[in-house]
Amino acid sequence: MSPTASNERKKKRKRRKSASGSVAESSPTGTFSDHLESTTRLSYNSSIILSPSSSQIPPVLSSRSFLTSNDNGFANYVKDHYPGFVHLPVVQYEQTLQQRDFHAYARQALERLRDASYYQYDIVMAGGKHSSRTFVKRTLVGEPGITYKYLGVRLFAHAWSGPLASPAMKAIGEVNRRMIEITKRMPNPGLYNYNLTLINFMEPTSHTSIGFKEEANYGMGKVSVSWHADSSLESGSSIGVYHCFPTQRAARWDWRIALRPSPDSNKPSNIAPVVVNTKDGDLYFLLGDFNENYQHCVLAGSQANRISSTHRVAVTAEDTYDYILKRVKIARKRFRLQLEGNEDEKTFKSPSPTTLDAKIIRYCQRVLTELEMEWIAQYWLQGAEHDKMHVWWQRPMKTLEAYFSALEEYTYKLCQLCVNIDTSDMAPVDVLKVLLAEFKSRQSLRRHWDERRGDKIYQRRISAEYRPVARPLFLSKEQQDGTKLDERLPKDLSSTIHQLSQVLKKRSGNVHTNEQNGSLSTGCLTTGTKTNTSTGSKERIKKKKKKQRVH
Repeated sequence: MSPTASNERKKKRKRRKSASGSVAESSPTGTFSDHLESTTRLSYNSSIILSPSSSQIPPVLSSRSFLTSNDNGFANYVKDHYPGFVHLPVVQYEQTLQQRDFHAYARQALERLRDASYYQYDIVMAGGKHSSRTFVKRTLVGEPGITYKYLGVRLFAHAWSGPLASPAMKAIGEVNRRMIEITKRMPNPGLYNYNLTLINFMEPTSHTSIGFKEEANYGMGKVSVSWHADSSLESGSSIGVYHCFPTQRAARWDWRIALRPSPDSNKPSNIAPVVVNTKDGDLYFLLGDFNENYQHCVLAGSQANRISSTHRVAVTAEDTYDYILKRVKIARKRFRLQLEGNEDEKTFKSPSPTTLDAKIIRYCQRVLTELEMEWIAQYWLQGAEHDKMHVWWQRPMKTLEAYFSALEEYTYKLCQLCVNIDTSDMAPVDVLKVLLAEFKSRQSLRRHWDERRGDKIYQRRISAEYRPVARPLFLSKEQQDGTKLDERLPKDLSSTIHQLSQVLKKRSGNVHTNEQNGSLSTGCLTTGTKTNTSTGSKERIKKKKKKQRVH
């Protein structure tokens, strides 16, 4: 080989190396969309052999049923078949999006919550039947008064703003603000005004006590969070995720994210699941309606812990303190007017059963049940320490329990009115039926909550300070030691249900008898009319015949 030819080859190799290096090292130019596409290509570090319009699955699927970041053409396949998924490593968003200190700031904020023991296990009820402890520890941070419900448990957010927000929570609020800034610069960002973040603390598979399960569908490995789509979100809500691996020596960063089309979506059945490798400080986004069409799961790492902050736009129609406070205020006002008189009257009259409105009574009783089961019981299910740590919620929960007491007192007065021997005969049947139906429902739910609070899983797998507290309180006169006791029905409504059933049976019998008597009277009048009509007709026929004979 001649020296000239050898030198030419060296020059060509040098030019190719220089060209490939310039993609990563040159300063970004062009539109943000161009930067994002470049970011996606670089983040997977794979050569692209599939065109964006290609639906062909690479040959690697002959040996397994999913694609990984190491497969040729992976970036284009994700872009084509999983639109709305964006993965940004630290180097990309810190340089391209001018978020140079974001990783360090966010990581410090999440580790601060870890050191203060804010991350705790949840006891959930998947399918509403059996209690189980999550593999993941969690906490919720968001706008003051917001909650998030999943798998039968309501999480109450630590406020990230306002006078009661701690510096640690305000730091999470700042992380959220910057996540919004990053999201809104993307093409087709969907809804991105995130109002809360669900923060997850995950342990690796080396912690064998956790008992990780294998991913059952595709053989992807151990699962920390199984296949799911996030619930209780506004339609079109994007989900922005920052995650980090707290400092640990000799730890492998091998946590992965898996994606697949939702089984009930209209996506083609030949779309292969994909597994994305992640590193410390990465961001990834499920933009627009991605969460409505695809599912994701988290595949556990082997050594390092993982903390992820998942920002989303949660529904607020029925999941805020303002919502339930408005409901109980309306219910108390309507209930009071039903029992005590018109609002304009300065002095209230004695209640009369005949003025009761069944629709209003039903509304008030259902609000009372919702308040007890969905707010008070849910809050105290998570323990006394949960109350101590949720500083913002302490005063609102006392307010809600005061409204609960007021509605219980009105319910007691209503029952006394309906079963009292002097007034029971006037109790409307439809009101009695409403009370019976609502009391039976509440009795069943109270038994359910007693069973849930008494589940042995709390004794076995939850720290004592986070075990359920039986609230609201139902105190007897003996427990009050002679002090004044608000008039309330007992927790066990069996005797009250029996009394109302007897009154309803009696009232229904009276109404039935009256209806029968009324029908008989009406029948007699009808028969008499028919008889008179029949007699009159015969007389007319006789007269007609006489006239015919005369003629």
